[in-house]
Amino acid sequence: MNKKILFAALLFAALSVGFTACENLKEDLKDPASEQTDSDKNKDANTDETDGKDDNTDGDVTPPRPEVFALVATGGATDVAYRSVTLWGRINTDTLWAFPNIKWGIECSTSKETIRSHSGNKTLCTTDLVGENSDEYTVAFTGLEGGKMLYYNAYLLINDMKYIYGEVDSVHLDVRLTVNSSNSSFGTVTGSGTYDHLAEVTLTATAERGFMFIEWNDGNMGNPRIVIANEDVTYTAFFAGAKGTENGHEWVDLGLPSGTKWAACNVGAATPEGYGNYYAWGETETKSTYGWNTYKWATATYDAGYDEWDLETLTKYNTKSSYGTVDNKTVLDPEDDAARANWGGAWRMPTDAEWTELRTNCTWTWTDDYNGTGVAGRIVTSNTNGNAIFLPAAGYRDDGDLLNAGNYGDYWSSSLNADYPYYAWLVYFCSDVVGGSYSGRYFGLSVRPVLFGE
Repeated sequence: MNKKILFAALLFAALSVGFTACENLKEDLKDPASEQTDSDKNKDANTDETDGKDDNTDGDVTPPRPEVFALVATGGATDVAYRSVTLWGRINTDTLWAFPNIKWGIECSTSKETIRSHSGNKTLCTTDLVGENSDEYTVAFTGLEGGKMLYYNAYLLINDMKYIYGEVDSVHLDVRLTVNSSNSSFGTVTGSGTYDHLAEVTLTATAERGFMFIEWNDGNMGNPRIVIANEDVTYTAFFAGAKGTENGHEWVDLGLPSGTKWAACNVGAATPEGYGNYYAWGETETKSTYGWNTYKWATATYDAGYDEWDLETLTKYNTKSSYGTVDNKTVLDPEDDAARANWGGAWRMPTDAEWTELRTNCTWTWTDDYNGTGVAGRIVTSNTNGNAIFLPAAGYRDDGDLLNAGNYGDYWSSSLNADYPYYAWLVYFCSDVVGGSYSGRYFGLSVRPVLFGE
């Protein structure tokens, strides 16, 4: 018998079976085996629960019966973009002469259930067959829903009546990340674009001068940070002013854990390099002589042998009965705070703990000539946001003299030394050392205010 006639006869017989199978393609998809028990069918009715595959994994939809493979097969995906893709199919070209009206195409949908029921977007191929054996075809899809998983299968359409489907496959369209700045005047961002699904993307927020990065809209504080492009997402970088004013005086945000903001200059100074005024601890006015005999919160006796004034009693901020009446005050009251009294607003003197925080969270760099002013001191630079303040080495006052100016900086805290209440805590520095210490309360030291702390 002629081989073509024999093939046609066999093909007609196969297709007659295929047509019958096509009458209930939903059950075909749910029942890949030719015979199953009712319990087996129920088990396979939802492949997500039985095969353990993720929705983003190719082949997670049960394929049609094996006999369909001989007629049409689903191919891969190329030219994958955000809202477009080219999908491939392959047909048995021997069927082209066997039937006078055969068409082929691709069905797709972002819904797996829609593909299971074969009610997706069916698009016929309108171009020539390609490939080594001229048995492959492509269909280009545009205007798709970007960033989604797309399910698809190849199909044949016979006599505009009967559909025969290939196996179901899937491809994830490209993902779009949108990266915004909370205020473009405060800072800029990078990272927006379309990416391959599951690509690693670096997001960067860059603050403008005088501002600082705070966090992303999802609460992440990493900068730069790496994210995985698994779905369309918008990221917003929040920035805030790193400098501002309070009651006419400038503050700088150094990104400290407590949120404390530090003044840009000393009390009594108009510029960062200015020495400013000198205050005894707990006093709010300057004076010409600094000693126990002129100290507001003490009484003193004169020691003629040493030609000096000695402390007799403390009248405020005392924790020891041997020095007078005990009030157990260990932090300056607002009315005795030189920063609050002279600058007003929310300004105050820093506590010893706040000076410690500044030392441990910033880099202190000695300079002999700050910004060409000829003033020596320490540039204190934040380890988190790069902002900085300058503390001039203003020395200190004892009796009527200014000592060690240009070599040492001595700055009061608002904290009393509770073990030795005639002392108060301070920070000191020179070209070699930065540290915390304490000193007699009557000395005249510099004051650098703070605000907004916890």
